Amino acid sequence: MNSDDLLLSVAVVAVVVSLLGMGMTYYSVDNFKKTWVTGFAVTDTAIVNLTVESNLAINFTTDLIEFGSGQVDAGASNATLDTAAGTVTNGNWTVVTQGFVLENIGNVDANLSFKTGKTAGEFIGGAAAGGPQYKWNVTNNEAGSCEATSGFTLGAWNDYNTSGVEVCDVFYANDTKDALRIDIFLLIPSDSKTGTLTDTVTATAV
Repeated sequence: MNSDDLLLSVAVVAVVVSLLGMGMTYYSVDNFKKTWVTGFAVTDTAIVNLTVESNLAINFTTDLIEFGSGQVDAGASNATLDTAAGTVTNGNWTVVTQGFVLENIGNVDANLSFKTGKTAGEFIGGAAAGGPQYKWNVTNNEAGSCEATSGFTLGAWNDYNTSGVEVCDVFYANDTKDALRIDIFLLIPSDSKTGTLTDTVTATAV
């Protein structure tokens, strides 16, 4: 074999090797799809939908103040009963240390008002020592439960009345601040009505 034939043989071998190498790295269309397309991601969305109804509701969780039976002490012109101080002065009625407790048990904030069924004269009567007194005092039983209405002061004594008094611009429905305490103060003249004396306190939320 001469040198030219040797060079041609080497060239043919080189081409074959090159072709074999190309065959080892060749990908079919199917292989290409399997290798690359399966790495592609798609997304979609879904929706959860519901309606929560508003529920305006209040509840007197403590709804009775019971002083029991008693009378003004002999020689005294009146007696006082005070649930905020937990005292009875110049009389022998039962000492009460708990006022009413009102809670916002709904899921919306409310505007709150109070009224009574009777005036002091209608409830207690009498004229001695300036007549009867019937007062109430609203405080937060849980801090921040009430944003007081302009002109109304939490923690102050107010005369009960039958027309209604707006107390809270906002009475919150938050479980940690949704409770009020309503204490009462009674001044009983020595010439008051006798028998069982009862009145109803009404709370209105809007």
